Amino acid sequence: MKYIYRLNRRDQMTSRDWTHLPLLPSIVDRLGLIDLLRFRAVCKDWNSASFAATAEIKAIPDQEPWCLIYGGNNSECSLITESDGKHTIYIPEMNGATCLASSQGWLLLFREGSMFFFCPLSGAKIDLPGPFPHTAINDHVAVFSAPPTSKDCVVAVVSRTETETLELHMIDRGATAWTEHKLASMVPTKIQYAAHHNGGFYFFDNKSDSMVYMSIEKRELRLGKVRYMKSAKDKSIPLRFSTNSEKENMKKRLGLEDGVQVSICGTVVSCESSADKMVPYENTGVGADDAEGRQIVKAAWFQPRFHRVSQNQSW
Repeated sequence: MKYIYRLNRRDQMTSRDWTHLPLLPSIVDRLGLIDLLRFRAVCKDWNSASFAATAEIKAIPDQEPWCLIYGGNNSECSLITESDGKHTIYIPEMNGATCLASSQGWLLLFREGSMFFFCPLSGAKIDLPGPFPHTAINDHVAVFSAPPTSKDCVVAVVSRTETETLELHMIDRGATAWTEHKLASMVPTKIQYAAHHNGGFYFFDNKSDSMVYMSIEKRELRLGKVRYMKSAKDKSIPLRFSTNSEKENMKKRLGLEDGVQVSICGTVVSCESSADKMVPYENTGVGADDAEGRQIVKAAWFQPRFHRVSQNQSW
């Protein structure tokens, strides 16, 4: 951005490039995430200046995630934060996309047969190789083991087929194609929660207390039953299902009108006093309206983190 100043002589003008001022990095380092987004949106030069000054802003520990409402006919989105209220932002990558998973500030998005990781605050994007085996998304639930910049990142996407078979597609960082795994015996009626813990993926049907487990190392699908802790001595994974009251409280923050249906991807929210809670997947359809004419919007909860990657970052 250049500002032009007029000197005393009428015909003499000079300009100064404010992007190279030494105070810009100091300003960026003191900005919160919302102000940083506004700073980056001023112009391309200020956007570049923010990348040079900011490596990563980590989330405030144990705070509720932010919510991104998207899915309209353009790139306009609504960002809802815990303390700053509702903000309108424009994210072209969300136009026509569906979020399948959210973890540590990264969203796993599906659009036009392809999947990619995306950080909504910085705009960082990492494409997954090859087309996804399914051309359309319908009640798919996904989870990934680590941030996409990690060599340990593995992505798993589970879905049900018309023959009641559970299909799970996986891809490791560095791989060039998806692998398929199937489970046909007594599969859960509907997967509502997904999580990664200690080298394995967990997929839960909370209503029937059934569970599917996939070991990342052995690549074996196993069917199990959810057993709740009876005492502190019981062995368990440090996760719990979010309660109905927590679910309603989170939806109230969206500020949507009555009757609006929300198609939302799940995530895991860190909690200080108890086990981390899993936010459920609520896939109510991907169209603009459901069968009863009620409006459907898409939303994704995510931890407010600012990631950056090089332009040539590959999977």
